[in-house]
Amino acid sequence: MDKNGIDMQILSYGDASTNPDMLPAEQSIPLTKRINDNIAANVKRHPDRYLGFATLPVSDPKAAAQELKRSVTELGLQGALLLGTARGGHFLDEPQFLPIFEMAAELDVPLYIHPSMPSETIRKAYYSDMNPIGFNAIMATPGWGWHMEAGLHVTRLILSGLFDKFPNLKLISGHWGEFVPYFLERLDDATTPVVGNPLAHPVSYYYKKNVYVTPSGMFTWPQMQLVLTEMGTDHVLWAQDYPYVKGNAEDFLANTAISADDKEKIAHGNIEKLLKLK
Repeated sequence: MDKNGIDMQILSYGDASTNPDMLPAEQSIPLTKRINDNIAANVKRHPDRYLGFATLPVSDPKAAAQELKRSVTELGLQGALLLGTARGGHFLDEPQFLPIFEMAAELDVPLYIHPSMPSETIRKAYYSDMNPIGFNAIMATPGWGWHMEAGLHVTRLILSGLFDKFPNLKLISGHWGEFVPYFLERLDDATTPVVGNPLAHPVSYYYKKNVYVTPSGMFTWPQMQLVLTEMGTDHVLWAQDYPYVKGNAEDFLANTAISADDKEKIAHGNIEKLLKLK
């Protein structure tokens, strides 16, 4: 952390290939409890350097809601990380998952929507028959597919009316918003006139109000500039995605063409406010 310019690390478990929710509920429930206990123990050992996001047994939404409550109120974790598509290829906007979001809103903690593996059908249709063969796997995962999947998740949650039900619910989206900030105007133009649209506001309203974006180690000025233009500095959180991405996170932010006050917000002020840190 010191070598990479990181003062505080939020610990979480899992990525698109190690999601405990890929297991049946009778296995994922006790496993996620063990994971969260482990994260909390590490935070307790180094409270000045670590915070934690819980892992949830999403395949059993009611159990997931209760585990989120336990993790926050008993273990002192700051929110949860959800690994996208649930067991069986279910998207999180299905009504069965509502207890998780209801609990997050009640506790007033954020949920990080992490990329997940596209379904086998999508991988075969969109990410196959490329040459060399290595392009197939990389484009299905961190090259493209993971991020389209995660961005679609956030968009579907907005379209479901979730934020009209829970106006204070907050999501975090990595990799500069998983493509979504670049299409906000298009999403508004396309979805607002749809017959039967139940939303009280355009998609961009909810995105800019309820979603926080991190670079996840994608330290590129053109992408950052667009996100700042769309979102404003109050909804950008600095994150490196360590240990998958390495390099000095502090140096890039320090050398961007934004004000010192905005750098302070992005570096630590926004996340301190979001997580209610003293």
